[in-house]
Amino acid sequence: MEILIAGGGVGGLALARGLIGAGHRVRVLEAAPALRTGGAAFTIFSNGAAALAGLGAPLGDFGGRLDTLRFDTAAGQTMVNADLAAVARRTGFRVVSTPRARLVEHLAQGVDVEFSRQVVDVEVRPDGVTVTDATGARHEADVVVGADGHRSAVRRAVLDDTPATENEWTTWQGLTAVVPELAGGTTGVCVVGPAGLVGMLPSGDGLLQWWFDVHEPITGAPAAVLADRFAGYGPLVSALLAKIGDADMEAFRHVTHRIPDRWGNGGATLLGDAAHAFPPTQAQGANQALEDAWVLSRVLRATPAAVPEALRRYERLRAPRVRKVSRRAVSERTNKPVPAPVRLLTSLMPAGLLAAAYAAQLRGVSSVLNDEH
Repeated sequence: MEILIAGGGVGGLALARGLIGAGHRVRVLEAAPALRTGGAAFTIFSNGAAALAGLGAPLGDFGGRLDTLRFDTAAGQTMVNADLAAVARRTGFRVVSTPRARLVEHLAQGVDVEFSRQVVDVEVRPDGVTVTDATGARHEADVVVGADGHRSAVRRAVLDDTPATENEWTTWQGLTAVVPELAGGTTGVCVVGPAGLVGMLPSGDGLLQWWFDVHEPITGAPAAVLADRFAGYGPLVSALLAKIGDADMEAFRHVTHRIPDRWGNGGATLLGDAAHAFPPTQAQGANQALEDAWVLSRVLRATPAAVPEALRRYERLRAPRVRKVSRRAVSERTNKPVPAPVRLLTSLMPAGLLAAAYAAQLRGVSSVLNDEH
């Protein structure tokens, strides 16, 4: 089949890799003039790593392996030590924090990406789909997949022109060579308190992925404001704040899409944030896009005559899984101080039980770990 993918981000490129491996003719239309390698890093959990392997693009040796994820209070009390190595043993796939640039370049290998091709309209017909880009050029295909982010033009054309809703939370994030005692290890640390959450994950090559989730707007120089708000969050956060500046960080508002049962019509559908944008607090945005790509690449092994039915099957499989993640993420619970009774309960749970519970939670939001296609 002739398949067009709007958007050359992680989800679109991963889908292209899977579809090319299945023998389809695939083009990616990307609005930017080159690969979008900006941004900090992604945390690829076991479900995302399994999807990448199934798409023929397994994670290489880049990025930082995460064996432990520790959650502390701002006062210095450890609430949870999540044994991610045990989760990896249970699922068969490790957890990694990888720079976005490295993952995008990895996924783009062998993919036909046409740059400066911003999709502006999609017309669905009984015999195929026509895409119009900003230059006025028209592109014909059997299938069109909108992987063009939460402002998706494909979504507006084939599903819903209602924009994603912003909430009061913003993530300020970066990827720099700081806090070497964390950056050189396999332990990630999240510190949560009244100002919000600070996350720090080793991402390979001496780099640390870090972020601040805040619910109060920041005006003026963000580094100085963050240093003031997160004072007293412990020595690791203090060491981070001492080394980062305004030029090191980018701001991303938290947004949420309504997730319908149906994501398109005829030969058109959606993938990733175009279908189901939600806040990053569950670290599942990229992972769920990879899951989408894995399922979609498998259902499109069907004959061209069965394309609409195959796409609707993909949507039916993915919508319930993604809604589970979205409900948890929208609560922003991870960013808020944990009540004392909950802290006590989690501190009493054996490490093995915590690992089993986390692995079960991952399976609950995963199509690929359940071989669901």
